[in-house]
Amino acid sequence: MTAPQRAGLRQRIEELATDPTTVWTPALNTEAERGSEIAETIIEIGQRVAATRRQVRLIVRRQPVRAGDQLSLDDLNGYRFHAIVTNLPAMLAPATMVEAHHRQRGGIPEDTIRQLKEDFGLCHAPLQNFFGNWLWFHACALAHNTARWIRHLALPDQFRRCRGKRLRLAFFNVAGRIVTHARQLWLRLPRTHPWSHAFIEALTRIRALPAYA
Repeated sequence: MTAPQRAGLRQRIEELATDPTTVWTPALNTEAERGSEIAETIIEIGQRVAATRRQVRLIVRRQPVRAGDQLSLDDLNGYRFHAIVTNLPAMLAPATMVEAHHRQRGGIPEDTIRQLKEDFGLCHAPLQNFFGNWLWFHACALAHNTARWIRHLALPDQFRRCRGKRLRLAFFNVAGRIVTHARQLWLRLPRTHPWSHAFIEALTRIRALPAYA
């Protein structure tokens, strides 16, 4: 799990970072390209009572601060530090593998959960009936997946990573009028709609998608 850098833990990180005998190993995957390195030590966590405390591994990733990066008060000697703790034994899981796996747990999965809760109604169960809430959760997941497909297949590049609220504002909750002209249906959008060109481009891309039976 990610370790909050409170005073005691921050002290251990600084001791690890400034110790000349610390062995730093190159990180895996994309962090290796950034020059990040991994080191670890053993710490104790738990209550003040000695019987309730236990030893865990503190794994620290140091990441070089590059030109243009937002600086932090916790930066030390040109590095930014990220810490995690784990009870996995070193013989089964080297520090570099644990850190890489921890990074994979975040990112897209964590962002998906956040969007489901904040943008698609998964933050509560509105019904007393279990199966009613089960259908509600399926509807939330379906809405989220539909929004992802629309962003990926139809929306312009500047909207590919937009949140559900912006999707509703720019594309779903748009005041328009359907009229008939020359035996065809036409959709009229308000002239003041700030994303009308993006709306028309998205609608054109959707119409160009192949139809599957």
